[in-house]
Amino acid sequence: MAEEKQQGTIPPQEKPSAAKTSWPELVGVTADEAEKKIKEEMPEAEIEVLPDDSDVSLDYIFQRVRLFVDESNKVIETPTIG
Repeated sequence: MAEEKQQGTIPPQEKPSAAKTSWPELVGVTADEAEKKIKEEMPEAEIEVLPDDSDVSLDYIFQRVRLFVDESNKVIETPTIG
């Protein structure tokens, strides 16, 4: 009796979820647009909208994303978590 090799298929592996930590593509958009986009990608995000000259604490909070905006409410720095 000849042995048959059973050929199985290996399911494609999913990419590990690499959490996004910054959104450089949002520089120049309004704070509302930036918040919407970030919430789509990171629903648990706690968004803080701040004027560009704001003093901020240096503590690191994993869900916090700060949006620094100019006088026309447009993002002027790359938003990052922390």
